Amino acid sequence: ATVSSTTPSPAPRCPPVTDTASHCVRVFERDGTLAATIGRRGAADGEFNYPTMLWRDAAGQLYVADALNFRVQVFDAQGRFLSKFGRHGDGSGDMARHKGVATDSQGHVYVIDSLLHAVQIFDAAGRLLLAIGGQGRDQGEFWLPAGVYIDGEDTIYVADAYNQRVQVLRYVGGAP
Repeated sequence: ATVSSTTPSPAPRCPPVTDTASHCVRVFERDGTLAATIGRRGAADGEFNYPTMLWRDAAGQLYVADALNFRVQVFDAQGRFLSKFGRHGDGSGDMARHKGVATDSQGHVYVIDSLLHAVQIFDAAGRLLLAIGGQGRDQGEFWLPAGVYIDGEDTIYVADAYNQRVQVLRYVGGAP
């Protein structure tokens, strides 16, 4: 005789969403019920000041662009604070108006900064590795970039808003 289980597997949760005006990240079940809230307004670890963009890496870690705290915060798959990096400023490695965050398969963290017209690449510890861009219309230049997506083959798509295009980049270096 074959025994089968009638216990359904738990339904996967929907991707988290930012509730920018409420200064938090919300996680919903597939049926639309609220499963969890991460953060509240503030500047301490795990608190936000107008969070905007989110990215979940292959390990399930959640990266949050904490816009007016001028940093990126990282949480584990259960929503517990892990780390943060960033500071306000207008130089390489600083964050002025970051609009997007994503990671590649090597663990690099890509931060799009609209005001700096740049893609900044950090290691997992938040140390700046490379800044790409500057204001302009040529290849590799940006004008108020607004977002980033990295696919499973490490192709990097940057929404170059005011140039009305998507620039496609490719990471060609070795492991960090």
